[in-house]
Amino acid sequence: MISNRLLRPSRRLFMQGGLTALGLGAAFSPQKAFGQQFAGQTVRFMSHPGGIRPIIDHQIDYIRETLGIEIEVIEAGDLVSWQDSLRDLRAGGGQFDIVMHFPRYNGELAAAGYLRPMDDLIAKYEARPLFDNIVDYYRTLYCEWGGQTVAAPVDGDVSMMYVRQDAFENPEAQSRFRSEKGRELTVPVTWDEFIETAEFFTGWDWAGAGKPGYGFQTSTWDRGFIEQQWGPMMGSFGGAWMDDNASPAWNNAAGARALGDLKRLLASAPAGSASMSWGQTMETFQSEDIALTLWYMDLGRYGSPRLANVGYSLWPGAEVDGVTRNYNSMFYGRVVGISQFSQVPDAAFAVIMTLLTPERRVLSLDDPASGSDMFLKTDYDPANFKVLTPAPQFLEVAQEVLANGFPEMTMPAVGEYMDALQGEIHGFINGSGDDPAAALQAAADRWEAITERYDREAQKVYWADVKASYQAAGLRIAG
Repeated sequence: MISNRLLRPSRRLFMQGGLTALGLGAAFSPQKAFGQQFAGQTVRFMSHPGGIRPIIDHQIDYIRETLGIEIEVIEAGDLVSWQDSLRDLRAGGGQFDIVMHFPRYNGELAAAGYLRPMDDLIAKYEARPLFDNIVDYYRTLYCEWGGQTVAAPVDGDVSMMYVRQDAFENPEAQSRFRSEKGRELTVPVTWDEFIETAEFFTGWDWAGAGKPGYGFQTSTWDRGFIEQQWGPMMGSFGGAWMDDNASPAWNNAAGARALGDLKRLLASAPAGSASMSWGQTMETFQSEDIALTLWYMDLGRYGSPRLANVGYSLWPGAEVDGVTRNYNSMFYGRVVGISQFSQVPDAAFAVIMTLLTPERRVLSLDDPASGSDMFLKTDYDPANFKVLTPAPQFLEVAQEVLANGFPEMTMPAVGEYMDALQGEIHGFINGSGDDPAAALQAAADRWEAITERYDREAQKVYWADVKASYQAAGLRIAG
């Protein structure tokens, strides 16, 4: 067996209220709450393509037969096409009733008045049990903005460390590592250990496959992956997204260390990893011999036979003042909100509540083609997963990871901020330069210009609200 440093998570989250408290939300019935009062109405549902589409596809027939509501699905062109929603809303909102977007854009949309608050509808239709069943982190960070409920999750995502156990249990690898490094081969806990271990497994046939294996894999191809990879690394070294002046709190030693480490790590990954898509990244981990990866829960839910030999753990961390801080990426998945301009807001709400109903929700959980990961407390019942092995360990680690999440920003201009970071960071990672501080300074200059254009005083207030949401969710985030 590999070292017991492979996480065996605490039960603290279970004791706090029970992410696994089965039956939450079970008293709510869409048929009883809404009946046929919206029969004949059509709800236009803006969806992303690919694995997220089954979220609504599983429910269309049920909603038609039970509530009499027709669903018109309008697919956005790509994963960042929240801009499609924004353009429509700015034009007066004629195309969508339900808008699917990444929660980072809650502030962008809500501050402009484009998302209809749902609190009155929650009270009117006695839907509070469904919202109480949303994992507390997601409800606070995903759904609420400016003291109002403006969205509901349809996907929950955090990242964890996936460990090829056969790599760490390989006697040859253990002997070679002990000889070369002067210590035992264990699952890495710090970034220094992680880098050392990834480099060790790169370039030789530790899997006995007749070809060299790799130590690491990830992707940085999309702006969202800046939050996914570099953000939590930066946070573990003591950085944050902003300071109280709305200036970058990552243009410092913490940010530079994280960026340099990320570039170094990618040298231990298969060629082209930095530019791989989401799906390509998961396929490569399952088809190549890769000792370690940092990726989202989707990877653990796809049921590949290769994953039967994979363990799960928290991300590595950094030791600061004698304390190791482990942050994990908390990439928010997707949420849906009701357009302020919808002519059928009650029917749109009925559709969203159907998606939150536990017995309807399990259809997406148990579909390996669905990209919708756990966001309800009842989602963490291992019985909901027929393809996931081993489900109990995976789900326990996922809960521990949530408690150590490093969230995104949810405030106006976040798209522009992340575009600025993405451009400079991606250029550094894929270029020949060796000065991460220079790349971050260039990004910081662009960041400051954005802040000034949006009004620094207003951005300071928005950032204070974002930090307050982190604290309300119980997350340990600096800044």
